[in-house]
Amino acid sequence: MIGQVISHYRILEELGRGGMGIVYKAEDTKLDRLVALKFLPSHLAASEQDKVRFIQEAKAAAALNHPNVCSVIDIQEDDGQMFIVMEYVDGVTLRHKVPIQKLEDAMSYGIQIGEALQEAHNKGIVHRDVKAENIMVNARNQIKVMDFGLAKLKGSLKLTRTSSTVGTLAYMAPEQIQGADADARSDIFSFGIVLYEMLTGHTPFRGEHEAAMMYSILNEEPDPIQQHRPELSAEFSHILAKALEKDPEDRYQSVTDMVVDLRRLKKQSTKVLRMSTKPGTPGVKPTPEEKESVEITPIPKADWLRRRRVLIQAVFGLLVLAALVAGILLYRGAGTGPAGPTQERKMMAVLPFENLGPPEQEYFADGLTEEVTNRLSGLSGLGVIARSSAVQYKKTTTTLKQIGEELGVGYVLQGTVRWGTSTDRGTRVRVSPVLIKVSDGTQIWSQPYDAVFSDVFKIQSDIASQVAGALGVTLLQPERKSLEASHTENSEAYDVYLRGNEYSHRSYKEQDFRIAIQMFEKAIELDPKFALAYARLSEAHSAMYWFHYDHTKERLVRAKTTVDEALKLDPGLPEAHASLGYYYYWGYLDYDNALKELVLAQKSRPNDSRILLGIGAVQRRQGKFDSAAATMTKATELDPRSSELAFNTAETYGLLRSYPEAERFNDRAIALAPDLTPPYNYKAHLYLVWGGEIKKAREVLQRTSMIAGAEEDQEILLTRALIEMFEGNYKEALAVISSSPSKPFDDQFQFIPRVQLLAEVYGLMNQRELQRAYHDSARILLERKILEQPEDARFHSALGISYAGLGRKEEAIREGKRGVELLPISKEAWRGTYRVRDLAKIYVMVGEYAAALDQLEVLLSRPSEISASWLRIDPTWAPLRNDPRFQKLIAEKR
Repeated sequence: MIGQVISHYRILEELGRGGMGIVYKAEDTKLDRLVALKFLPSHLAASEQDKVRFIQEAKAAAALNHPNVCSVIDIQEDDGQMFIVMEYVDGVTLRHKVPIQKLEDAMSYGIQIGEALQEAHNKGIVHRDVKAENIMVNARNQIKVMDFGLAKLKGSLKLTRTSSTVGTLAYMAPEQIQGADADARSDIFSFGIVLYEMLTGHTPFRGEHEAAMMYSILNEEPDPIQQHRPELSAEFSHILAKALEKDPEDRYQSVTDMVVDLRRLKKQSTKVLRMSTKPGTPGVKPTPEEKESVEITPIPKADWLRRRRVLIQAVFGLLVLAALVAGILLYRGAGTGPAGPTQERKMMAVLPFENLGPPEQEYFADGLTEEVTNRLSGLSGLGVIARSSAVQYKKTTTTLKQIGEELGVGYVLQGTVRWGTSTDRGTRVRVSPVLIKVSDGTQIWSQPYDAVFSDVFKIQSDIASQVAGALGVTLLQPERKSLEASHTENSEAYDVYLRGNEYSHRSYKEQDFRIAIQMFEKAIELDPKFALAYARLSEAHSAMYWFHYDHTKERLVRAKTTVDEALKLDPGLPEAHASLGYYYYWGYLDYDNALKELVLAQKSRPNDSRILLGIGAVQRRQGKFDSAAATMTKATELDPRSSELAFNTAETYGLLRSYPEAERFNDRAIALAPDLTPPYNYKAHLYLVWGGEIKKAREVLQRTSMIAGAEEDQEILLTRALIEMFEGNYKEALAVISSSPSKPFDDQFQFIPRVQLLAEVYGLMNQRELQRAYHDSARILLERKILEQPEDARFHSALGISYAGLGRKEEAIREGKRGVELLPISKEAWRGTYRVRDLAKIYVMVGEYAAALDQLEVLLSRPSEISASWLRIDPTWAPLRNDPRFQKLIAEKR
C-alpha cells in the first residue's frame, strides 16, 4: 500500500502490525500534516464481529481527550477497507526503551501511563491490553497510550466469547486468564507488570510455554524488584506489590490512588506524620502500607469553602441546644431538684437531622447529629440510644411511636438543617430542632435557630441563657464544660475528621481503616491541636495491628504515639482513654490496663455502646465469658439496632455453648443487616456445632448467593469447603478451595494456606503424592512467614500441621506446642483454643491419639468453638472414633 492515496491520505510507510490491525504513517493532503492510519487486516474484513470491534476501538479512543492518550481523529471506509485516522506519534514504543536505567524517567513514564488510564477509566473504558507495545514514547519523552482495540466501553456490545481471554498473556490479570470480565483493576495489574518490566527488562511472571505462564500469573509471586534494582525503595516495592495482587479486591481499587503514590515517590519525599514535627511529639515514619490510601479530594475555594470553614461553629452551636434538651428532660422528671440516684433515667434518641440543602451538605447534618448524640450521652441521669441504632431511621417513614417501641425510648429529638442565601456577612443556616414525647406525640420544646455562620458562637450563648433561665435548669459545672467544649475551630479539619470517622466505623475491612487513617492524618495536619482526631487515629492503628493487616511493632508505636498526643492535648477526653484501652487490649493483651482505660472512658460516656462492647470483648478474652455476655447484652439495650453488637453477643453465647441464645442474637444481626455475610456464616457454624446439621448449614450459606461479594468471601468459602469435606464430597471441596485466588484463609484466629487445605482433601482421597506435594508447598510458605514474624502463633500451628502431613513427627509436635506457648488459653481465652485444637490435630496426624484426646478434653471442658457434634462429623478426628475414651467424651458432652 506504500504510495497509495486512500481518501485524502497518502500512505508513506508501515509502522507496525498486530492481531487487530496494521498501522501506516500517512500524509493528510488536505491539512498538510502527518497522521497514522490503522486498517483492519484483510483476512478479518469478512467478519462482522471484528468490524464491530474495530468501530468500538475508534469510539472508545475518540471519547478520550488527554495528552497521554493517542487521539483518534476520524474513522472511514474506502473501497471496503475500514481504517481509523489517529494522531501520528514521532517516537518509539516503550518496548524499545526497556530496561530504563534512569529512575526519574521510569517514574515519569509510569505517572503518565497511569494518568492516561485514569482518563479512560473515568470515561468507563477498560483498555484490557496494557503492554509495552501499546505505549509510545515521543521525541519529547512524552507517553502516548494507544491501541484501544480490546477496550470494553460501558454499554457496548459484549464481543468476547464466554470463557475466552482477551489481551496479551504475559500482561494479563489473573481474572482475565480465568475468563472473568476485566475491569479497571485488571488494567492496574497490567500496569504493574509494565512498571516492573520498565525497570528490570523482563516481566515479573514468566514461563517457557503458555500453560507455565498462566500458572505463574495465577500462583507465583514475582521476585522482589530489589533483586534487580537494589537502589529502589521499599515504598516502590510496596506500590508494585499492591498493583500485582492476585485478588482484585486486594489491589489498588483505582488507578488514581496508584498515581498519587507514584507522584509522591517521584518527588522523593517520604511522607512523615505531621505530628512528628510538632513540639513534644515523637517522630514516627509511616510504613509502606500508609501509601495505600485514597487521595483526599481538595476542598473547593469559593462559597462552599466559606461554609466549610464555619461548619464547626454550626455544630457546636447546637451543643448548647443539647444541654438544654437534657436539662428539660431532667427538669420534667425530677421536679425542682436534680434526679436522685434511685430514679429511673429518661431514655431518648437523637434521630438523624434532615438535610434540606444541597446533597453535598448531607455530611454536615450527619455530623451535627453525631455531635449532639455524643454530648447528650455524657449527661448523668439520661440514657441516649447510640447513633448506630438511631441512624437507621434516616429518611424513614416509621412512626415515632414505632421508633420509641423499637428503641425503648420515651423521647425523640429530631430536626432539619436548611441552607440560606449568601449575604455580605456570609452564608446563613437555619437549624430547627424539635423534642417530642413519644407516648402522646406532644412537642415538648422547639426553637429554630437562624444565624450567619460568623455569629454562631455569640448566638449559642444567647440561646443557652434565655432557655435555661426560662426553665430554671441548672447544669452541673463539669457537664456544662463538656457541652461547651470545642474539639477544633478549623471547619476543614472537622470536615475531614467526619469523613474519617465514617470509614472507621463502616466495617472491619483493611481498606476502610486505611482510608480512615489518611483522613485523620489530614485533619491533624489542618489542626495540630485536634485531640479527638489523634484519638481516633490511634484506634485505627491498633485495629490494623489486631486484625493482622499490619501486625508489626511499628504499627503499635504509631498507635501509642498518637494516643499520647491526644491525652497531652486533652487529658480528660473519653475517646482518648477508650483508644488507649484498645491499644493495651489489641496490642498487648494487657487486660488490666485496657479495662482501666475503658472504664475511665465510660464514666464520661455512660451511654456509649461501643465502650461497653470494648469492655465485653476484653472480658471475653480474659475468659470471663458470662460477664462478657452480660456486658454485651447491656450494650444491645443502648444500641438495639446494631448488627455488630448483636453478632458479637451471639458469638459470646456460642462460645458458652448456649446455642439457643446465640441463635436468637445472630438472627437479630441478620435481620438488622441482611446484606452482611458474617452472621450467615456464623449461623451455618452454629448448626454444625449445635447438632452436626450439615444440611441446615448448607441451606444457610445458599441464602448468601444474592449478597454482593459473598462468592468471594473467604470465611464463607472455608465453611463451604469444610461442609463438602464433612459429607465426603471431595471433588466439590477441591472446586470450592480453588474457586478464588490462591491467597490463604487468613484472620486473627488462624492462617490456613490454601495449598494446605488442598493437601488435607487429597489426603482424605488417599492421593498421597498430591497430599505430600501440597503440604510441602505450605511448608515453604509457612517457614518464610515464621522468619518474617516469629512470634505469630498461627504460623507455628499451621507449620506443625504441614510437618505432620510430611511425616516429620518431632518437628510437627514442636511447632504445635510452640503455637500453644506463644498464645496459651491463659493469655487469650478465645484465640488460644485454636492453638490447642491445632495441636490436637497434629497429634492425630502423627498417631499420638492419647495426647490428642488430652487436648480435646481441655477444649470440651471450657468455652470454645469445639463441640461433641463437631467432633462427630469432622473427618479430622475419624482415627479416634473407635477409641473408648473418645466415645465416652462424645457421649458425656452431647
